[in-house]
Amino acid sequence: MKLQSRTLQVLDEAEMKAIYESALRVWARVPLRCQGTDEFNDYLSDFGCVIDGDCVTFPKPVRDKVLARIAERREQAGLWRPAEVDSDRITCSASGQALYFCEIDTDTLRPATAQDLADWSRLCDAVPNLQRAHPTFIPQDVPAGSCDVHAFATIMLNSSRPWRVSAYSADMIPYLIELQAIWSGSVDAVKQDPIFATKCWYNSPFMITRENIEIAMAAREALEIGFQISTMPVAGIAVPATLAGALVAITAEAFTCNAITLAIDDRLCGMSAGALTFDMKAGIHTQIGPDVQLLRLGVAQMGAYMFGGSYTAAGTPMTMAKIPGAQSTMEKTIEAMWAACAGIRSFSSLGILACADIGSPVQLMLDLELMSYLERLVKGVTVDEERLAEEVICEVAPTGARFIDQRHTVDHYREELWIPQLMDRRVPMAWAADPTTMVDDARKKARSLLADAPNL
Repeated sequence: MKLQSRTLQVLDEAEMKAIYESALRVWARVPLRCQGTDEFNDYLSDFGCVIDGDCVTFPKPVRDKVLARIAERREQAGLWRPAEVDSDRITCSASGQALYFCEIDTDTLRPATAQDLADWSRLCDAVPNLQRAHPTFIPQDVPAGSCDVHAFATIMLNSSRPWRVSAYSADMIPYLIELQAIWSGSVDAVKQDPIFATKCWYNSPFMITRENIEIAMAAREALEIGFQISTMPVAGIAVPATLAGALVAITAEAFTCNAITLAIDDRLCGMSAGALTFDMKAGIHTQIGPDVQLLRLGVAQMGAYMFGGSYTAAGTPMTMAKIPGAQSTMEKTIEAMWAACAGIRSFSSLGILACADIGSPVQLMLDLELMSYLERLVKGVTVDEERLAEEVICEVAPTGARFIDQRHTVDHYREELWIPQLMDRRVPMAWAADPTTMVDDARKKARSLLADAPNL
């Protein structure tokens, strides 16, 4: 049987109803501050929104239209429910948009370069089945205004295929399309499956900048796709510090996002919020911790409560550590184990530190070890006649602990028993004779892979 898990639940029906109703009242009272383009504003005005300078309000007829469409979606999807997961396949990806590179041998931090991204691309290709969700490095030795295009071109020149980058300005979208068309064969092929991300990022609380609108509108026209919008609120600074209050604000913002996509494209966008919290001690946002996990689980539940269907938890091996070591290993392991036990089977954030501000080949090796652990965990226990080993037990047990030299062991130990590459399991005095650490071995593995990775 595969490891079976059910998505966790942090809110009950009454609590979700209270958050939902509070969010409706907030939506009715708080305007959206929006630096819209003329085209964007025209869509909202035609939908019934009231625009006064940079303020957009959503009168009751608009709110009723949005709620009616949400109710239709909920009716089609069925009642909210936690997802049940029994997949035995782990997928993982390197990600991040780091400005800094952590040196393999010294842990020294320095600005990331195009060469770092090129080497990283070859390194990722050398790891079987490793995907990429973001470029990991944004080169700092190229013009800032076109760093997204430089990153995309560098990945294409040094990888077996293009991988996703985010467009940082509308002006760069034609160049990103042209680059992908070289690989895809045509602009039409790019429109079918654009690799680069062109979202409008909603700035909590209740703000959207012109630059973000221009990116999503330009992509909508050039790629013939819907207006993409998402939020990344920070509890304690952009939304309330109380998790319940944060969920109210996030849900209210989700209503505005769906009003926008209905106005522009006549479609719902659902609820997408990569929620964070603010560390009052360090004075910085953070993507890890029990508060973040609870908040993101609450967002997932509220999305299912509003739009119907099942939900899964959110989680990935993230860390605030600046170099590979005890903190990065502890934080990433806790985050990943929470996610795996809650039903997550797809993990990003491999190879990154400091909430994606730093990229590290050494950390990538440590993260791959963690993924290997999870891969074995989710496969569970296979019970069949061969693995029950009844005849082997009856034959060998009377002679003592001699299963290690049996053919049955040779045939099955590789798939049944997990063998780490980096974790040190030697007896104490064997280690004392050669006192290397897991991080030491990760450095060695990173150097070796980089040396042998093909230069595409």
